[in-house]
Amino acid sequence: MKKLKAVIAVRNIISITPNYPHAIEPKVELAEAQRINQINPPRPLRLCVRYFWVNSLLVFFLLLSCASSPRVSTPVDESGLSLLPAGARVYLWADTVRARPLLNLLSFQGVNGKDAAQVLDKTKSVAVAFFSDNKDGDMTNNRQFFIAAMGNYPQFSASLSFVFSKKWKKQKSSAGGSYWHSQADNVALALGSSLALVSNTDPLAVFPAASAPDGFAEFNRGFALAGWMNDSAEAINVFMASMGIPLQLPAEDFFFGVKNQAELWDLIFKIKTPSPAQARSLLSLFSIARLFVLRAPDAGGGAAGESMSPQQAAALLFANAPELDGAYLTLRIDSLEADKIALLFNMFTIYSN
Repeated sequence: MKKLKAVIAVRNIISITPNYPHAIEPKVELAEAQRINQINPPRPLRLCVRYFWVNSLLVFFLLLSCASSPRVSTPVDESGLSLLPAGARVYLWADTVRARPLLNLLSFQGVNGKDAAQVLDKTKSVAVAFFSDNKDGDMTNNRQFFIAAMGNYPQFSASLSFVFSKKWKKQKSSAGGSYWHSQADNVALALGSSLALVSNTDPLAVFPAASAPDGFAEFNRGFALAGWMNDSAEAINVFMASMGIPLQLPAEDFFFGVKNQAELWDLIFKIKTPSPAQARSLLSLFSIARLFVLRAPDAGGGAAGESMSPQQAAALLFANAPELDGAYLTLRIDSLEADKIALLFNMFTIYSN
């Protein structure tokens, strides 16, 4: 019986090794077969092992190339705002730790902070640029948004997921390097260990960098979330009109910032006018407008998804008299819960588009 098993084993070896150097007859003794196998192990087994390690090394080096930090053409500042392209309509920065309760409620393209909890958990700060629809031009290459996030990211495991995902494809950047793109989600991502760049187009493309307006650096002190709007006059006037206030504000710059005190949040708007004289005239118009705004008993809305009416928003915005500071007017909103602040932001986004 043992001899029969040995013969069968040898036949199997011969069948998978056609170039085997020894002419082994089927009637070879068991001891002889064992001796030959020790001297010359079957070559296909060696090849399988070799190919396995080669493929493993290829995957490993591929992941290393994916995990390298994104190469950017502009210096990286602490806020990440310098990484954003010029030409956007709205820019904002957030300390994701301090602003987390508010970020959980704000929505972007149908996704809120709770949906992106795993990403926010590993992010320290984020800078975002939003571009106007059909107004980007060749400079932004039809860019809709751009995000620069700083934190501590699991680049190896993330890259491994991308490699084996049918949804994500690796693309070459026009500026060199590579990034991942999901056509289904219209998202492009360049991921490093401490920096993530996200857009709807090539996030590594070379572009003119954004620069904050004069006065924003001084304004952005102590806020958990802050930003500015370019070409703000039209958007502000449309928003005012939606609240039944026919004011035409000669706004050159528009800053906004939010900071929290315990569970309440303070929202501040700062408007720059062309001159101190126009700021004083605007202050008079605001004072008159406040007389026509009825105080709403409750701002409404919140976690249950309720909406805020324009009248309720006006009552919040005009609750306090504006402050005059040279060519600037400052509006301070009474302390509110995070859900009310989120509703104001969302409402402003809807009516100012």
